[in-house]
Amino acid sequence: MYTLPHTSNEIWTLTSFKFKYNLIMKKLFLLMLLSLGLTSISYATNTADMTNDELCGWKFLPPAHIIAELYKRGHSCDGGEVLVPEPTLVHEFDTTQTIFYSSKYPPQPSNYLSLYNRPDKYGRTFSSSVIPDRWTNLQTPLMDIEIPEDWKLIDDYDRYQEIISRNATPRLLGFSNNPPKSLCMDMLHNFEKFSSNVDTGRIKFGDCLHDLRARLYEDGDRDYVREIFEHWARVGLDQPMDGDIGAKDYTYWVTLNYISGIYAQEKDNIEFSDTFKAWLIDRLLNTQFRSFAINNTIYPRCMQVDFFTWTNDCSGTRLFYTEAQLVGGLALGNKEIFDEGIDSLQYVTTFFDDKNIYPIWAARGIRMPGYYNQIPTWFSHFAVILDTVGYDFMEHEMPNGSKVHEAIKVAFDYVWADDLSIFWPYIQINHGTNGDWTFPELLKPLHKRPKGGSGASGIPAKPQKV
Repeated sequence: MYTLPHTSNEIWTLTSFKFKYNLIMKKLFLLMLLSLGLTSISYATNTADMTNDELCGWKFLPPAHIIAELYKRGHSCDGGEVLVPEPTLVHEFDTTQTIFYSSKYPPQPSNYLSLYNRPDKYGRTFSSSVIPDRWTNLQTPLMDIEIPEDWKLIDDYDRYQEIISRNATPRLLGFSNNPPKSLCMDMLHNFEKFSSNVDTGRIKFGDCLHDLRARLYEDGDRDYVREIFEHWARVGLDQPMDGDIGAKDYTYWVTLNYISGIYAQEKDNIEFSDTFKAWLIDRLLNTQFRSFAINNTIYPRCMQVDFFTWTNDCSGTRLFYTEAQLVGGLALGNKEIFDEGIDSLQYVTTFFDDKNIYPIWAARGIRMPGYYNQIPTWFSHFAVILDTVGYDFMEHEMPNGSKVHEAIKVAFDYVWADDLSIFWPYIQINHGTNGDWTFPELLKPLHKRPKGGSGASGIPAKPQKV
């Protein structure tokens, strides 16, 4: 995702993993301490002394220490009976369906069909294969926003250039973060070949997207940006529609996000052709945000969070889509595109529960911290964009009755904490972890959790208030 350069007077700004906040944000973020009940977990019972029948005597998904013992023994439970050798755990959801977790991808329950037309108070669509006319039935002040005739993402571009000239390089170390321009030009000119993000041995397509933006930031290489963007407009860059939004479609959404953001930043500084502008309008209006799963398989959107949830509906892909529609619509002066972004953003806000937890990212098992730490980043992005049209998104009231800044505060307060029990009911769903059952590690203090790509998990250092 790109980092928006405009800085609102009401949001946090990330600089070298430190968050600076002004008096307005201090007032907002410290207005109240969230009172959230934490569930304590007892380890009084020695699981090694329990029989298999005792370990399996749970109606719902067992606590972590029970799961760990079952996993250790290679046993699983079904209706209170031990099954050997297939390790399967049962989670009974309040939708009356039962999902079987296994090291293998489980068969889809046929009774999803009975939930297809289930009423939803926010008017959301259940099936991921269907694109609704509107994502929700919400009516909020966001829908009253108009696009200013002279809209700009950056108020003072010269001042922006002065500021970035004083900042450190936006790159990390290593070849993939500093690829040769010639290599990336070949990759960016061949989207269909490389968009699966296949590892060519040294770099991926996403590395070259970052390199394109970094060269603009570092050296002001606008000719490179114009050449690549105009090339994509000429060749079409059609949506791959590869299965259940596979790697190619994911890369497609990321690419549109980069294009929309960079265009919004540079539209007054780079002479983009009318062909490019028309192409970008067409892409943002006519891409399909849905699953293309084969055999007419019905995967639920995020109003149903379980093993089979079509995660793209409310995870990173949705946020890339939403941001591209918002900033792209504003930059192009296209109200239809912008309104789609607003509708999608309102949809995202419907998923926060009464404790301001975002379920799909809390449900990612051992990977939960690595996903959930993105909440402040994404919602600050949305706040920056909407600040340019005079809307204070931090003070926006979500359907659960909370303000956006309160949901952000939950992420700040808990993701880097030693106690993650507020997320525990979701963590156990263990969605999208490729069979990684190590989520009980998250019961440990932060410094004792795994330091790999998930778990304590690759999350950045805890932001500091300075």
